Amino acid sequence: MWLLDLYTAGCVLRWLDNGGTLDSKNSRILQSCIEDLDRAIPEINEPAGAQYCQRLHQLAVLVSRNLTRTT
Repeated sequence: MWLLDLYTAGCVLRWLDNGGTLDSKNSRILQSCIEDLDRAIPEINEPAGAQYCQRLHQLAVLVSRNLTRTT
């Protein structure tokens, strides 16, 4: 989970630093993080951990929907 958090946060920071753009590699990484979070969240039994991951997922989805992809 900590790697998933790290990769998601890294993509979000890159998106912020680059004015709403991500290259194709980071776009793929972000999409993979979203898919992994979709699978992981239902398996988390600790409420605070589940809430954190749900917020992380929501952030990743919002960035994914609002990004400009570069090559």
